[in-house]
Amino acid sequence: MKGVVISSGKIASKSFYDEYIKDADFIICCDGGANVAYKYGFVPNLIIGDFDSVDKEVLEFFKINGIQIMEFPCEKDKTDTQIAIEYLAEKGFDEVVMLSCTGKRLDHVLANISLLYYLLERNIKGAIVDENNIIMMTRNKIKIHGKKGQLLSLLPYTQTVRGICTKGLYYSLEDGVMEFGNPYGVSNVIIEDEAIVEVKDGVLLVILSSD
Repeated sequence: MKGVVISSGKIASKSFYDEYIKDADFIICCDGGANVAYKYGFVPNLIIGDFDSVDKEVLEFFKINGIQIMEFPCEKDKTDTQIAIEYLAEKGFDEVVMLSCTGKRLDHVLANISLLYYLLERNIKGAIVDENNIIMMTRNKIKIHGKKGQLLSLLPYTQTVRGICTKGLYYSLEDGVMEFGNPYGVSNVIIEDEAIVEVKDGVLLVILSSD
């Protein structure tokens, strides 16, 4: 099952959201993410948060229309996005796509990237997607379906990542090693319809980007 989480970050175009929610089994809006749903006219299954960023009239609209709402205190030990991710994991979803999870707040962006690790630890396919990037994480093998000429960056998420092998990239690696603090894997280039990245030990951040 595929779950989609829409947070309070950068708002994209309607067509962007349509692409990712069209085959979703469950949609969660985190706080201000409900403003996106209201703006573009799609209906979430659940709205969660402390509701410090959602418009009051938007929240009232969804309440009147019977959408499930879970409210949490402002002073808590988890972000709204984390609560949503944990909810989907507990419900048995095997794929989670995170939208509006990037933007001006770098602290939230980094926190959201760390949630990819939470999903990885539970064997749940996860991705953070915006209009310019798809951010993923792997500890074994991942296939990337991009376009020739697109940029693909590989960054270590653990202190050391060993046994990195790549196919379909301009700068190839065979049994490569990456260490935290030496980001030489930035801005590789896809040269085939499908790129493959394999890892033997450690966790690798994989970022597909378009300018």
